[in-house]
Amino acid sequence: MSPIVYLRDKYAGSLKQPLGKILNPIIPIVAILAVTSLLLIPAVTVYADTSLQMTGSQWAILELLDSKIKTTHADTIPTGGVQFLFPDATASPAGFANLLTDGFTAGLTTSNIITATIQVMTTPATTMFVGNPDGGCPASAPNNCPGSVRLYFASNLPQAGMSSCLGMNGNSDHTIVANEFDYWWSNTTPAVLGVPGSYYQFQQTGGSGGIITLQVSLDPLNWSDLCGHRGDFVASAFMASISNIKDLGVSFGSGFFFENGVGVDGTTGTATFQLTSYTIT
Repeated sequence: MSPIVYLRDKYAGSLKQPLGKILNPIIPIVAILAVTSLLLIPAVTVYADTSLQMTGSQWAILELLDSKIKTTHADTIPTGGVQFLFPDATASPAGFANLLTDGFTAGLTTSNIITATIQVMTTPATTMFVGNPDGGCPASAPNNCPGSVRLYFASNLPQAGMSSCLGMNGNSDHTIVANEFDYWWSNTTPAVLGVPGSYYQFQQTGGSGGIITLQVSLDPLNWSDLCGHRGDFVASAFMASISNIKDLGVSFGSGFFFENGVGVDGTTGTATFQLTSYTIT
């Protein structure tokens, strides 16, 4: 599952968590552009026991449109929170939401907890969600279909620690430049209405039916990296990563991926994603 869709292979960050089994990366050059766009997001220092500001201009939305990354900002909800409209996955070109992120700098520990409250609103209730087809839904990866939203953070570690699982750019002979341990996704238990968890599974039709709580401690067993490894695979790298966080937010993925994107079937209606709070305790 991907920092921006294509930076990892088919199994990277996957639900299966196979160690050492690597498939070829898909259009990784898009990922390089996406990472560059993240670096342009203004950074602010955030400390523990902090609620991130819910102002639309502070939260960037990264969407995939025809193999290109589009970056915009969320809208501010007058009653509190930020929101955006899911792209139409049936339009031409098809659109998929990949990431809602806030740039900041923080040094955290395994005792810290990240909590986000979200809500998915659909009009009408029968609006259908669509995952990016490169994730293999539904035949190849039915457990993450039509898609999910989960907590995400990125760090800024030296490239000397980058993993060989990233391989070569599928369209050239250039090595993919990324550190496996810079990108992490919450990957333990699903959240449902009234019960917190690490990710929310979109229903084939309909919204969340209320506020969903995504809540995960920074225990290394709760997180998967760019290559699909749990945080305890190289514990020292995970500790270095959480002490040097640069971006965080939520990501949207389907099938094999955690961040290849989710949209809606525009012929069935529209859907709005709302993030009403994001805290570190």
